[in-house]
Amino acid sequence: MSYAALLTTAAAFLQPPGILLVLGGAAIALALLGLRYSAAFMVLLVILGLYALSIGPVARALVYPLEDKYPPLRAQKLSGPPPQAIVVLAGGTVGNAPDAGKTVLSARTYARVRAAAMLARETRLPVVVTGGRPRWGDPAEAVLMAQALREDFQIDNPIWIEDKSFNTAQNASFSLALLRRQDIRRIYLVTSALHMPRAMEWFQHVEFQVVPVPTDYRLDRGTRQTWARWLPRALYLGVSSEAVHEYVGQGWKWFRTQAADPEI
Repeated sequence: MSYAALLTTAAAFLQPPGILLVLGGAAIALALLGLRYSAAFMVLLVILGLYALSIGPVARALVYPLEDKYPPLRAQKLSGPPPQAIVVLAGGTVGNAPDAGKTVLSARTYARVRAAAMLARETRLPVVVTGGRPRWGDPAEAVLMAQALREDFQIDNPIWIEDKSFNTAQNASFSLALLRRQDIRRIYLVTSALHMPRAMEWFQHVEFQVVPVPTDYRLDRGTRQTWARWLPRALYLGVSSEAVHEYVGQGWKWFRTQAADPEI
C-alpha cells in the first residue's frame, strides 16, 4: 500500500462515520467474548456519538473554532510588504459529471477558485493553483482550476500550475519549490475556512509569509435557533466529519514536526 493510500485509509477510520464503525466492531467482538455489559456500553457509545455528531449544536461547536480562527480578508489589517502571489488549494473533483460528460471541479474547489479570481482581479497578482490527480486517468485538479480561472472568470493574470501534490503538506512544499524560482515568499492563501488553520500551519512550516483568505463557509450564521437544531441530519454529520478530519490532520502535523525534532 502506498503512503497516500495508507494516510487515506487511516483518516477514514479516525473520523465519523468510520470511527463509529470501529467502535461497533469492538462491540461485536466484546459480545462474542461474552462481555455483554461492555458490549452494551460500546453500542450505547456508538448511538450517542452518532446522534451528537448529527445535530446542529455539536456540528457548530466543532466547526466554528476552525472557521473563525482567521477573519475574512476584508476584516484584516495588513501590515508589512504586500503579498507577491495568490495560492489557491484544490478541494476535490466530480468524476464524469453527467451534465458535463467529463471530470469537473467540486463545488468546494469552485468556491475557492471564485474567491481567488476575485482577488486576482483586484490585485493583478500571479495565481498558483495547486492540486494533483485524484483518480488515474483524470486531469489534475490544478489543470481544471486553471481552466476555470481562464474560461469562467476571464482571469488573464499569470497562472502557475502545481499538479503533483495530493495533500496539504505537499501543497505547501511543492508550491514553495515553484515560487522559490520567482523569489516569492509572501502570499495570499485561498482555501475553505474550515481547512484554513491546517493549511496555514503547513504553509508557515515551510516558511511562507501568509495572508489567509478563507472562503466556502460550511454552516449558516445568525439563523434563529429552534428545537429543530436538536434533530439529527446528515448535513450536520457530514460537516462534523470534515471538522474532525481537520483536527486529526492538525494532530498528525504536530506529530510529524515533533518526530522531526532532533531533541525528541
